[in-house]
Amino acid sequence: MPSEITYDIFKDDAEGSPLWIEAVDGLDQAMNRMEELAASDDSDYYLFCSQVGKIIRRIKRRSPRPEDKPSDKSRKIAS
Repeated sequence: MPSEITYDIFKDDAEGSPLWIEAVDGLDQAMNRMEELAASDDSDYYLFCSQVGKIIRRIKRRSPRPEDKPSDKSRKIAS
């Protein structure tokens, strides 16, 4: 029986650089684990597959930080 593919979970650190969290076997298990981690944190999370050399899934933080909110000036321009 072939072994499952291992996926690496990363999140952005305070400077926006990737920080390795853990490796998980199997896509479903890795996606579930990443969603579990993201639910308790406001960081961006990434699921990386080294076999194909790319990010498979991203989870962006759910709530915007105060500095991410548009200013009054940008709202007037958008109207």
